[in-house]
Amino acid sequence: MYGISMADYTARLPMTRLHEAIVKTLVKDISSGVYAPGSTLPTENELAEAHGVSRTAAREVMQTLRTLGLVEIRRRKGATVLPRRDWNMLDPTVLSLTIENASDLEVYRSLVEARLAIEPRAAELAARRADPADLARIELALDAMAAEAQGTLGEGWPDADLAFHAAVIDASGNWVFRQLVVMIKAALEASIRLTGGHHDSSEAALQQHRDVFNAIKRKQPEEAVAAMTWMLQGTRRDLEQLEKARLAQASVR
Repeated sequence: MYGISMADYTARLPMTRLHEAIVKTLVKDISSGVYAPGSTLPTENELAEAHGVSRTAAREVMQTLRTLGLVEIRRRKGATVLPRRDWNMLDPTVLSLTIENASDLEVYRSLVEARLAIEPRAAELAARRADPADLARIELALDAMAAEAQGTLGEGWPDADLAFHAAVIDASGNWVFRQLVVMIKAALEASIRLTGGHHDSSEAALQQHRDVFNAIKRKQPEEAVAAMTWMLQGTRRDLEQLEKARLAQASVR
């Protein structure tokens, strides 16, 4: 450590809990609009003073935000917040906080559109490639969902639902799709939060998942695509109904 200050040494360590906490605070402030696109974040000195860290640590926080696509850093100008289209939305922190703080439905609509582009194809590949172990994992998740579908959806439904979709994606054998499970998880959680977890009936929701599994098990790719598409279109219909309700409320005001 000769010739290296303690602040510099600390800055070279993996992200600490404090570093992570500061990053999350700023991501939340950016995603919620406290710092709108085009606005300037506090300087490194101001950030260091506000959070009781060194200027080197504050600089590391800013570099993390730049890596996440949230800010542009220019000499003498500081860190300027970028539009949402530039953000790294596949980062778990950015995605979860953006969804949590989104005031419009554009984020949710984009997530549903992405799922419609990805999951039917994953189901098709799963129908072609799934081995007995893959089928066992999908069926295990389906059984967990069935255990929660007793009149109304139980508290364990979201986890079982995610496990089902993750197992289907895993069975596709496509490593790129597997990397998108974080996005699928966030989309599912957003859908549940928006709609309150309501479905026409728990049995209807469960049957949609059964249809996907049965098509995969019978190695019927086209049926798997159709079943998964139908399921996700239901989520899109729920979102459209919510959007209509919000517009109606706005017109009354």
